[in-house]
Amino acid sequence: MSKRKQKRARKAEYEKALAELDEVRGRLNETYGRFNAVTDGAALETCIYEISALKSRYNCAVRALKSFYL
Repeated sequence: MSKRKQKRARKAEYEKALAELDEVRGRLNETYGRFNAVTDGAALETCIYEISALKSRYNCAVRALKSFYL
């Protein structure tokens, strides 16, 4: 693969990782909003579970972005 193609592929991977981070951040904000609005115990548990899962995805996305700078 030529150097130009490698650079384009790496840029595409970076943009994909950045989009993933933005998507997860948005979903996390939505879930926190729901968490703050609900009063039902089961709904609160659901929000807590979803927040935990989204935080894990967010951390993975951050690590993926950091790998571009190492």
